[in-house]
Amino acid sequence: MSTITGLGGVNYAQMQQQARSAARVAKPEVEFKLPETGASAAAGPGSSATSSIDSALRSLSEQHNTADKMVLDVASGRDLNVHSTMVALEKADIALKYTVQLRNRALSAYEELMRIQV
Repeated sequence: MSTITGLGGVNYAQMQQQARSAARVAKPEVEFKLPETGASAAAGPGSSATSSIDSALRSLSEQHNTADKMVLDVASGRDLNVHSTMVALEKADIALKYTVQLRNRALSAYEELMRIQV
C-alpha cells in the first residue's frame, strides 16, 4: 500500500493501521439474540404459525447482526467495501420496517376483535 499524504501531511496508511490495532484491542461484540421459546417443541394448533414467526424473527436478527459486523469492519478499516455494507444496512432496515408494519397490523386486528361485543 502506498503512503498517501494529504492536507497537513496526514499519513492515511498509518491512520488505518492505528484503527486496525484499536479495533483488535477493544472489539465489542453486540449481537441481538432472541429468547429461546418452547413453541417449536409444542405441537399445538398454532405451532406452524408460531414457528414461521420465530424463523422470520431469527432471520431479521441475523440480517441485523451481519449489517452491524460489516459496519464495524468498515469503521475499523478491515474491509473497505462500502457498497455491500450499505446494501446490507438497507436490507436490514427494510426487513425491520416490514416486521414493524406486520406487528402493527396484527395489533390493530387484535384491537378490532376486542371491540366486538358478544
